[in-house]
Amino acid sequence: MIAKIKRGIKNVLGLTSPFEKADSIFTHTTQPERKLLFEFAKKTKGDVLEIGSYLGASSCYIAEGLYNTDRKLYCVDTWQNHAMTEGQKDTFASFNSNTKRYSNNIVKLRGFSGDVSKTANHRFGFGFFDGDHSYEGVKIDWDSWKDKFEPGALICFHDYGWAEGVQKLVAEEIKPIAKEHGELPNLFWARI
Repeated sequence: MIAKIKRGIKNVLGLTSPFEKADSIFTHTTQPERKLLFEFAKKTKGDVLEIGSYLGASSCYIAEGLYNTDRKLYCVDTWQNHAMTEGQKDTFASFNSNTKRYSNNIVKLRGFSGDVSKTANHRFGFGFFDGDHSYEGVKIDWDSWKDKFEPGALICFHDYGWAEGVQKLVAEEIKPIAKEHGELPNLFWARI
């Protein structure tokens, strides 16, 4: 009870981190990866695309970079855990609960990436790809959305450190068009 009161006082005084809740969400992204996503979202122009939003930890970090702006984060996911190691289950309610603070900045596009892209008429300044990591899956994601990025957009691919499909797509499609690029152990980014 005392801990809850202390948290309430911290919230009222603005002493808590906006990432405190996000850091309690189960995720496969690391703290340095999430912080980089936040910085990219904060510094880039335009709306943001996230393919593979899962429970919302990375979404919260990205949306915090857009907070109090009119910019939007378009989250694309089935929220059925199709490509997750934890097995299939509906995670949509958990995502909504976890990202509630950012409801003014998040647009949820529920479905498979390739299908959802057909009706999306938006342009993006930043994209985070973290969906199906097979070569076929990440290629569908990239091919479906690549023409929707502004010139000079930043794009990130998660699980680059181990997923051969992601590595192959990055080598074939991204590195040849990258104006600059970098990586963390499991995250590749490029400006295209």
